Amino acid sequence: MSKPLNTQTSMTESILLQLPLRVALGGLFMYAAYNKIPAIQSFAEAIKGFGVLDSETHPELIIIAAFVIPWFELLAGLMLVLGLRARSAALGIGLLLIMFIAGLLHVIFSDVDADCSCFGDANMVCGSSVGWCQVIRNLIMLIPAAYLIWRGPGRVALDQLCGKPDQNPPAPPSNTPPTIQYDDSAPRTVDHDAARA
Repeated sequence: MSKPLNTQTSMTESILLQLPLRVALGGLFMYAAYNKIPAIQSFAEAIKGFGVLDSETHPELIIIAAFVIPWFELLAGLMLVLGLRARSAALGIGLLLIMFIAGLLHVIFSDVDADCSCFGDANMVCGSSVGWCQVIRNLIMLIPAAYLIWRGPGRVALDQLCGKPDQNPPAPPSNTPPTIQYDDSAPRTVDHDAARA
């Protein structure tokens, strides 16, 4: 039998890896939200340009997405930075990144000229037009999100201060055989016919 994976984090890992990843990824999403929230109309136009949502029959979906996405990014980013339900926040950010990647691939393979507007008017590493650079950037951001989902926020997190650790529980020992408990107070009957067979 193999030993269970120890998912408890050390203070060194928490300070040198988990905290910087949380702050960097959460900060990026807060920055993206900060740039999108004041320019909801241009973000809605960018969503419409992707051609994923049907703007003719359901224009309200574009408006809803333009409002919900930046506020979700802000909330999830803040939760990640603070270490408040950080696993859930990392999962939400990871799912959002997968959704963004799917939208970017749709634009690339549909040969549509669309503006990314991923960080509002700011161009982080890539230009404003949708291309493979944005896909690669989002795939890179998926790595810390997946790591934080797997390892949790670490020990330097608000959850730790509140007494609600967002950590994996320790694995039970795997080499211990199961034990059977008998009730000694109950009378036992033996089927002698079955015992002879």
